[in-house]
Amino acid sequence: MAALDIERALEVALSAADVARRVIMRRYAQGFSVATKADASPVTEADREAEQAIREVILRAYPQHRIEGEEFGAQGEGELGWLVDPIDGTTSFVHRIPLFATLIALNQGSETLLAVVDLPALGRRFHAVASRGAWEGSQRLSVAEQFDPGSSLVCRGNRLQFEKAGRVALYERLDRELPLFRSYTDAFGHCMVANGSAALMVDPDLSPWDAAAPALLVREAGGRVLELREPDAPGKVSLISGCAAALDWLARLLT
Repeated sequence: MAALDIERALEVALSAADVARRVIMRRYAQGFSVATKADASPVTEADREAEQAIREVILRAYPQHRIEGEEFGAQGEGELGWLVDPIDGTTSFVHRIPLFATLIALNQGSETLLAVVDLPALGRRFHAVASRGAWEGSQRLSVAEQFDPGSSLVCRGNRLQFEKAGRVALYERLDRELPLFRSYTDAFGHCMVANGSAALMVDPDLSPWDAAAPALLVREAGGRVLELREPDAPGKVSLISGCAAALDWLARLLT
């Protein structure tokens, strides 16, 4: 197998995010219908059309790579593969809350090589390359330097995610102990960790395409990431990201 040109791969990922953004924002402006999937989560034409557009860009550049996405499953095989979530936070999209994201990650085996997290409605985009840092445009990202349970912002998924993952006790303890335990859900919360706005994000009940891009983004911003397998939700993980002091504090709660 030829060596991967990581700069070209990043260009492809960014181009795919560009195309997805146009599809998503056209639907955001013009309207869409909402259906319910088997897992009770919503899906719209924008989800499907954006994922299809992403796949076309990637496969045009890398026809030999595999792709796994939320809406159309897996295709292809091989060591190099892409994980795609066209709209992470479809509930936000449906309710016109502009915090949804497009997630694109390239993996080699179990290692994530690059990640793009695009926030179409906010006009913001984050990216990371393994061992090369995390960025918003030309600005390098860095996680918070300190953590204070009494004053640091801690992001979280919604309570239903904790219930599905069997982690209600964790939710309730964090809600008691953290004055700023707030619902900034999905990849947006991890982006706020990566840029230092929040010290911690606790995000249960995630699929692989939900976790790969945010995890690399936070790691490359100097943060730490904990992925907990979910005994009550096979194939899912709880993704906890934050600065080192916040992860140390949380680890004491988990023991």
